[in-house]
Amino acid sequence: MCGICGILDMRDAPVSPEALAGMTAQLSHRGPDDAGVYLDGAVGFGHRRLSVIDLSGGRQPLRNEDGTVWVTYNGEIYNYRGLRPSLERKGHRFATDCDTEVIVHAYEEDGLDCVSQFNGMFAFALWDRTKRLLVLARDRLGIKPLYYGVFGGVFLFASEIKAILAHPAARCEIDPDGVADYLLCTSLLDSRTMFRGIRSLVPGGILAVHDGELRLHIYWSMARAALRHAGSSLEESRDAVRGLLNSAVAAQVVSDVPLGTLLSGGLDSSVVSALAAGHVGGRLKTFAMGYDHGATLRPDDIDGRYAELVARAYHTEHTEFVFRPEDYRDAMSRVTWHVEKPVDLTSPSLFLLYREVKPNVTVVMSGEGADELFAGYYFFLDRCGSGTPAEFPWAPYLDEVGALLDPDFVARTRCRDRIRATLSADMDSFQSDDPLNKLLYLFLKYYLVEMLERLDKTSMAWGVESRVPFLDHHLVEYVLNLPACYKAKPDINKVVLRSVAADLLPAAVVTRQKRPVPIPVDPKSVWAERNRANALVQAHDSRIAGYFDRKKVDDFFRKKNQFAATDNLAIFRTAHALVALDAWHQAFGVTA
Repeated sequence: MCGICGILDMRDAPVSPEALAGMTAQLSHRGPDDAGVYLDGAVGFGHRRLSVIDLSGGRQPLRNEDGTVWVTYNGEIYNYRGLRPSLERKGHRFATDCDTEVIVHAYEEDGLDCVSQFNGMFAFALWDRTKRLLVLARDRLGIKPLYYGVFGGVFLFASEIKAILAHPAARCEIDPDGVADYLLCTSLLDSRTMFRGIRSLVPGGILAVHDGELRLHIYWSMARAALRHAGSSLEESRDAVRGLLNSAVAAQVVSDVPLGTLLSGGLDSSVVSALAAGHVGGRLKTFAMGYDHGATLRPDDIDGRYAELVARAYHTEHTEFVFRPEDYRDAMSRVTWHVEKPVDLTSPSLFLLYREVKPNVTVVMSGEGADELFAGYYFFLDRCGSGTPAEFPWAPYLDEVGALLDPDFVARTRCRDRIRATLSADMDSFQSDDPLNKLLYLFLKYYLVEMLERLDKTSMAWGVESRVPFLDHHLVEYVLNLPACYKAKPDINKVVLRSVAADLLPAAVVTRQKRPVPIPVDPKSVWAERNRANALVQAHDSRIAGYFDRKKVDDFFRKKNQFAATDNLAIFRTAHALVALDAWHQAFGVTA
């Protein structure tokens, strides 16, 4: 796991070593173990390494035997040992035992098609000196981030946006469409970021840059990869899911540094921990977190109780970290800088958790992705209607927050019509007779990618690699078109996953309903957040007032006029959205 960045000057001017060094330095938190650069005239690669496999070898950027192919790479290719023998038989010589080297030799054999062979989480850039071709590639689900942009004839890319902004040619400017996406549907659409001119490489995408042209190739998509499983019984599906997940866990416990799992006491992390305990040598290290709320929580509400049940059942070395509410508040500005967008409520908690995990292990596995695959969120229990964007969980934001926006901002971004059209087109592209599966497809395509970016950046802020076995693409392809009734019914979610868990976990964990990541929120903080958000918009020097109708915002938070019947949940989530948006503007020095 690492941080990567690079430059291709399309005018064929030589890359400035100082500019490349400045970009690479912005990624030092991602790779505290080593740093490297490669310069070849108009091309430059930067790399910061977090050593996980082949600790003594594997320095990057890395080349093939004759130096005609170079790569800078972030992630893990779990099947690299299986790919290596066939490459050796074809005459390729390996100088390391790391997965990075498989990329250059596989590219030599199969060109861009090599990416389809890789099973893992990855983002890499490859320079073919002979063809003068730059290639960027990202894993199928978007587990590892990769951003790019063109500024004044200079193509820039990096694992994090802040590295791109460090280049002298880049401009730190707001993308109004990105702000609108954030406010109205919480996820950024169409590979957009919050910064003008900077895009996110689409999951399952390859970007080829040659002779001044950018060409995007899609080597994998959920809409194309979905399989049909007509006639499979629940029992057959349960066995298949368990087998695929167990294989993914077995592949992902491979590490040359200490490894553990997050164990919240919820279903997803508990299943991963139970399977991982059977594949590691010695006792598995597991980690949980919570906040010191005193005696205000009922015993059944305390996550640690359920995590302890699983830890005892599998004899793990379990640690629970307890934070103070003020720790959460103090972390907000730092998290915003790392995440590079307005942060959701749970990001500060994850940031704190990974800070404490780092002295214990370098690699952790989590249950991320299971809620999106198996319909784990509460709102999916009754979402089996027509399968239209109007039923999508964030649809209320279109009207709720949309009513507060400045009319000129709405007209300039065409945000309501554009967002509805995008979501409708995406749902239509997923061929399924199950309305729930169509909704889950949107969740996987957009909301999951947001969660994965959060996971990557809150963990890599501390040099911790986070792995996600539920997002092994073989498992994802199988689950995508399982019948909706195997995922959610009116009274139960994650139907097939609970069936898998029944043979692995204590009954109290199997039947437990989902709970969110702990956050220190109480009624007093809810109203304080409302007042703070309103003040941020009404201030004469407001950074965010340009997006809003000030009068309507004031009426909304005071429940006046057309907003008299607004419920408190809507007020709280809108207040947090505005506070987080202001924090992002402050962190990056921009104003609406």
